[in-house]
Amino acid sequence: MSAYSKQLDVYVAKCQAEEVARREEKARRESQTARERLTPLEDRLSRLLATVPEEVQREGLSLSSLQTSLRGRWRGNAHPGEIGLTLRKLGYVRKRQWRGKDEFKALWYPRF
Repeated sequence: MSAYSKQLDVYVAKCQAEEVARREEKARRESQTARERLTPLEDRLSRLLATVPEEVQREGLSLSSLQTSLRGRWRGNAHPGEIGLTLRKLGYVRKRQWRGKDEFKALWYPRF
């Protein structure tokens, strides 16, 4: 009977260690999420733009794609007006196309 109780004690200790590890991981993720949530939009957007290749930036970035990318990585929705102001601060210029095979589109280009 003592061998069984020892096995049971080992199993319980293992389960408790796994539970503690899960709780610590969850607390770490929540802490990281809260930290990202408090990061200014300019920092978040500059980090996002650093991951976009220069060739893609030269073709132009749409505001909606940037907004979607920010939503997927960090807190909620960023307002398009705020993203536009932040892009201007970071040195980007908006160019509008009123004509063409597609409908109206406005793309953001870096000042090179």
